[in-house]
Amino acid sequence: MSLEPDADEVDRIILKALANGPRTPYSDIAERLAREGHEMSSEGVRHRVSKLLDRTSIFFLLEPEEHEWEIVRLAITVTDDAEAKSTALDRISEMPFWLVTRGVGTYDIYAVATAATNSRVDELVSQVRELDVVADVEQSIETSRDTNVDDYLSAGQRE
Repeated sequence: MSLEPDADEVDRIILKALANGPRTPYSDIAERLAREGHEMSSEGVRHRVSKLLDRTSIFFLLEPEEHEWEIVRLAITVTDDAEAKSTALDRISEMPFWLVTRGVGTYDIYAVATAATNSRVDELVSQVRELDVVADVEQSIETSRDTNVDDYLSAGQRE
């Protein structure tokens, strides 16, 4: 989820409240907003939440310590072919990865999957490596995580 420049402090407060308690009543969020100097009715909160949901991607991240499944993250570098990034993104998106992104940096494609076993992780990595447009695949299996929603939602707000 990326907070666009037009996301304001009210949006951040609403998102933090929902991240900490997805079933938080709008009336409770309105009270929290009032405590922080922003007057808004429950209906106003409902309207803001609706607009936020239209602009965000919501997905659930299982804590690695809380289940038997493996969370595998791949950093993929593609060949120098002009269409390699697009081709890789399309092909990997057809595989059982729940997040596939394309960007600019030290690798070209980032993909995340959840797998029942380490052998299934190996199969997924092999499938990606076998693509003719893939030059390199680095992988990691997540074993623990520290998530700080305040840092995530305040990105770009620090000096």
